Amino acid sequence: MVVPFDPEDKWSQKPIRLDARRHGWLITGTVNGIEFEGFVGERWNRFFIIIESDLRALAKVSVGDTLKVVIEPTFNKRTLARARVQTRVTTAPKHPRSDAIDPPEEP
Repeated sequence: MVVPFDPEDKWSQKPIRLDARRHGWLITGTVNGIEFEGFVGERWNRFFIIIESDLRALAKVSVGDTLKVVIEPTFNKRTLARARVQTRVTTAPKHPRSDAIDPPEEP
């Protein structure tokens, strides 16, 4: 799903380093009222969220449907772990974003 805003501008946060060449903003939210965790990724000057098949099934939507999405940034370790798994289905940039930050430690 394409995100219609730049998370860095909206949330005043640098992206988190998800692996050696991937970065994103950790999020929690809802899709059509169904809670989920993940990340906003960035590729080719566009921002996206991966809406996995299990979430599509729970939200009763298909690829191409219009969704009601509410998201907010988080630094939850569980969300970080999920985002790192989700990145495996995305292509990695040739060069990592140099200003991506390491995930902060949870209190």
